[in-house]
Amino acid sequence: MKQYTFNISVSYERFLPIYQGDIDKIIVKDLTGLTIELAAKHLKPYLTPDGVNGQFKLLVDSRGKFQSLIRIF
Repeated sequence: MKQYTFNISVSYERFLPIYQGDIDKIIVKDLTGLTIELAAKHLKPYLTPDGVNGQFKLLVDSRGKFQSLIRIF
């Protein structure tokens, strides 16, 4: 299992097309600078009136398949 940690700060207005399904993937950079493509649906549970903000830990299996996404802070 691999893990990646990244920060994200997206306003509610900018996240709305993602939430509505118009955008299905987002690209983030982990703390080491590695670019990661993530299915946007995994961030939906973290949407607040302020948007999606914080530091997250992404866990994937050895084939790169999504396992979990945890908000650290």
